[in-house]
Amino acid sequence: MTTVDHYRGSGRRWAGGATLVYGPIAVEMVDMSPHPLAGRRVLDAGTGTGVAADALIAHGARLVATDLSLDMLAWDARRRPPCAVADVRALPLADHCVDDTVAAFVLNHLVDPGAGFAELIRVTRPGGAILVTVYSTASRSAVRDRLDEVAKQAGWQVPDWYLEVKACAVPLLGSAELMEAAARRAGLAGIRAEERPVDVGITDPEQLADYRFGQAHFAAWLDEIGPDRARLLRQEAAATIRPIMEPYRPIVVFLAALSPPRAPRSR
Repeated sequence: MTTVDHYRGSGRRWAGGATLVYGPIAVEMVDMSPHPLAGRRVLDAGTGTGVAADALIAHGARLVATDLSLDMLAWDARRRPPCAVADVRALPLADHCVDDTVAAFVLNHLVDPGAGFAELIRVTRPGGAILVTVYSTASRSAVRDRLDEVAKQAGWQVPDWYLEVKACAVPLLGSAELMEAAARRAGLAGIRAEERPVDVGITDPEQLADYRFGQAHFAAWLDEIGPDRARLLRQEAAATIRPIMEPYRPIVVFLAALSPPRAPRSR
């Protein structure tokens, strides 16, 4: 399986910026678990810098984690749970070895999300919770898009890999209906798919700029221009959107389901 770490170099900015949005979403995802997670062994697949892990720990879960990006796993590594670099479609775990699994904003990177679902089911005990989030394709923000325009005017170019993900992978699970259908095809039980805006608490231009420029598709370019120009970009971007700033409420697709029961043995 050929994989590329597009999040290389993103850990620091992600932890300080993107987490502003992904943190509150993770809390809502974990709150949707069909049963308490305290004391249970939970896999955080695609853990990134540990945003969902923090929400899971707050519920008393015992964690193991994976991510394709070593850089993301290395961020604040001393406080992190046991982890491994791995593709969500090829997890280095035994069958049915965890009680529950979460995959926050992971399956929307796959042009074959069914392969991701299949692997999550493989490692999760029958009846265990499988919690998933992706962005809705209905999620729009003119203010966020204006930040991108400021970056483009400063020389940023959207990476090809990001354009490919947005065009080929994101639409596959981009609504509650599509998510539910994919979960049914995978054989999941107790399916609950919801699509709703999330109030992530971002009301200031600087917060939105930190979130947006903390994402992976800006990382290589920000490293290239250096910290001084990056600070000026943040200031300019925040000043540009200040007159049109409104609370940022991305629309998210949530899935809470159960790993299918173990098939009965044939006699």
